[in-house]
Amino acid sequence: MPQPLKPKQAIFRRFFPRRMIFPALLLTIAVTSSGIARVQQQDRLSEFKEKYERESDPIRKAKALGNYGDAQIQHFVRDAGAENFDSASAMLSAYRDEVRLVFDALKATGNDPEKKADGFKELEFHLRKTLWLVDRSLPVVPFERRASFQEMRDDLGRIHNDLIHVLFPREAGKKNGK
Repeated sequence: MPQPLKPKQAIFRRFFPRRMIFPALLLTIAVTSSGIARVQQQDRLSEFKEKYERESDPIRKAKALGNYGDAQIQHFVRDAGAENFDSASAMLSAYRDEVRLVFDALKATGNDPEKKADGFKELEFHLRKTLWLVDRSLPVVPFERRASFQEMRDDLGRIHNDLIHVLFPREAGKKNGK
């Protein structure tokens, strides 16, 4: 026997709470997880810095700089976006100094980067990504402050070019002795 049809209001009252609970629950989870992730990232900066400073081997130090440098650059991008240019400048300057220190330490090991590229490749990958992020953040900086940021970016670019030349010293198409 077919059931009698219910009026639309009865159907609406029956399904409306279910329609609202699930999206509200998803929204609550998304908002709380983004706040937790932001706090965890700030805590991770000190953890990454500690791990980076503990390393004495240049190859492992270059690998540790990947995580620590990512956190530093994220802080730089966030500070530049929030127009906190003094903090952003200090963060980018510290990052540049650490990259130079790691690169000089890798060169001082005496390893041939063509044959044993450990550390050199990690630093190059990381530096390429960092240069892209810095280039995307520079338009936010006002013109009167941009010169110092551009100088630090150019220093990072020179380190990256030196790193490429160390990894690939020969020109394409030429043989060793010729």
